[in-house]
Amino acid sequence: MKNNRKNRIKPKYILVLLVLLCVISMGLSFIKGGSVPAAGMVVSSFMAPMQEGINSIGSFTSDLAEKKHDANTMEAENEALRNEVDNLKSKLTAMENNLSDYEDLLELLSLSEKYPTYETTGARIIAKDPGNWYSNFTINKGSADGIRKDMNVIAGNGLVGIVTQVNVNSSVVRSIIDDTSNVSGMISKNRDICIVNGDLTLIDSGLLNVELISKDSTVVDGDEVVTSYISDKYLPGLLIGYISDVTMDDSELTCNAKLTPVADFQHLSNVLVIMELKEDMELSVDETDSSSAAGTDTETETDTETEGGSQEE
Repeated sequence: MKNNRKNRIKPKYILVLLVLLCVISMGLSFIKGGSVPAAGMVVSSFMAPMQEGINSIGSFTSDLAEKKHDANTMEAENEALRNEVDNLKSKLTAMENNLSDYEDLLELLSLSEKYPTYETTGARIIAKDPGNWYSNFTINKGSADGIRKDMNVIAGNGLVGIVTQVNVNSSVVRSIIDDTSNVSGMISKNRDICIVNGDLTLIDSGLLNVELISKDSTVVDGDEVVTSYISDKYLPGLLIGYISDVTMDDSELTCNAKLTPVADFQHLSNVLVIMELKEDMELSVDETDSSSAAGTDTETETDTETEGGSQEE
């Protein structure tokens, strides 16, 4: 093996020999003014493989550069297409949000028509407590918009909650599913009074507790519950939800039940605030009664004076 390696001609010597042959051929051609066919043929026979290899390398390099250019062009086109797709997705999302807002507004409009005696204003929810449920949330209207504490808030088909805190441009609402919420309710069909409570143990099921139903009540599953006329903060007649699972309590003096609220407390986005307080309504009623009583007293006094005048005559 070592002898074979020693006897092998190194490539650099072959290259030097080829260069010398080329030089000699060029010199002879210059001296004799013509070509040297034999030398040319010898050089060509040696140079042809090298030239073919160089051409192959050149073609491969050219193809590689062209492919790289094509790849860069395709990458740029793909990037442009991705940007266009992202823009279209953004527009689609905006359109879906607008459609959702439009549907919410239609729902609120329908709800305001359901309670035509109450003046309302729309508001958007801008923040809420952590979690999936809207137990406490913030709306984008406050005292600058005429919002006051204890105003009732509705959405969907009925009652959502009550305003508990008012700032200049925002307000906090406590919903009826909050565990601190207590609403005086009334079963529509028989006007039996009950209390609707929020309950942390039921919040994941979306249900509320109903307590203090008379044991003699004819309440059954599916009965409608609205806010009662004896509530001190909630306006009367606002739909709360529907009864289910009626049971006698341990004392056997009253009944308990569950209630499915009509408002969707997982997907609230827009609400209506009723621009009237229960105390304003009661004050208005009292003033009307006082005016009626005063009018009656005036008429009585007038009649008395008329009778007295007649007698005097």
